[in-house]
Amino acid sequence: MIACADLVFAAPPSKKPFVIKLIPPELATWPRMKATDFGCMLEKRFGIQDKQYGCAADFDRMDWGDACLGATTNYNGGPELPLSVSKSLPSPISEVDLEWEHGELQHLSVTFDRKVSEREVEAMFGLRIDGPKPENLMSVDLQDCALGKSCLTLQGFDHMGAADFECGSEVAAEQPL
Repeated sequence: MIACADLVFAAPPSKKPFVIKLIPPELATWPRMKATDFGCMLEKRFGIQDKQYGCAADFDRMDWGDACLGATTNYNGGPELPLSVSKSLPSPISEVDLEWEHGELQHLSVTFDRKVSEREVEAMFGLRIDGPKPENLMSVDLQDCALGKSCLTLQGFDHMGAADFECGSEVAAEQPL
């Protein structure tokens, strides 16, 4: 005879899938993040694998392009935030756009579905717009970006494009007049 008194029965599995959500303060940690670290975060937290930027990618072995050649290289390459992940953010956040430079997140833009105040943004993101910022943030800017909507930019570092590197100046100097 087998005694069943010591057996523990698990509750039947829930029919609702467990949903992992982003919270707004997390977004403030992303500027200056390496593209491969961001891709790995998406893979580990959300199961979204990116062959180019996922956990198996080696940041130091990747060709991050040339600012002078811009879009023809991987200079502005980096993973996108999948819609399924961005939609997990609470209202009033409606959209998140990422801008990459040389393998690091230069800035991200957050679009709200309505106008929001500085106080709301500060409470939502856990940071001060005009006060001290975490080391990874160079600036935080809240603006009206469309009729009845606000946009927030979290900037990690200044944009460095072709003009900043004096691209073409050697070629121009070598050409005869």
